[in-house]
Amino acid sequence: MEINRILVAARGNGVDQTGVEVACKLGRKSKAKIYIVYVIEVNRALPVDAIINTDAESAEKVLQEAEEYAQDRDFDVETEIIQARDVGPAIIEVARQHNVDVIVMSMNYKKRFGSFTMGHAVPFVLEEAPCRVIICREPKP
Repeated sequence: MEINRILVAARGNGVDQTGVEVACKLGRKSKAKIYIVYVIEVNRALPVDAIINTDAESAEKVLQEAEEYAQDRDFDVETEIIQARDVGPAIIEVARQHNVDVIVMSMNYKKRFGSFTMGHAVPFVLEEAPCRVIICREPKP
């Protein structure tokens, strides 16, 4: 399988670099283009285009670090910040727009009510993705 376009979903959760590392390893042979997207989830009480400065600043920092990492490894990188009601559908939309071959998502090991959880975005992307999906989960503590 030739991989020419990879989408990395960044969340600012401390494991974004893992996703970018995986994308770089996957795309090394074909020198794939890497798209890194950060989705700011906007509360339904606010307009979807509301300016949320603190989230935007965090997103910029995360994307800058991810972009530098990939560019240092000689990859063509495009970054984007999106504001949306839900993260999962926004990631799927970007994947379709760029016709990506793989979506890479990183996540921490999380428990909710005593059980492991993937949240809402990861299961949505796994179910709806028009391409392969790679989930990089950090080790269980």
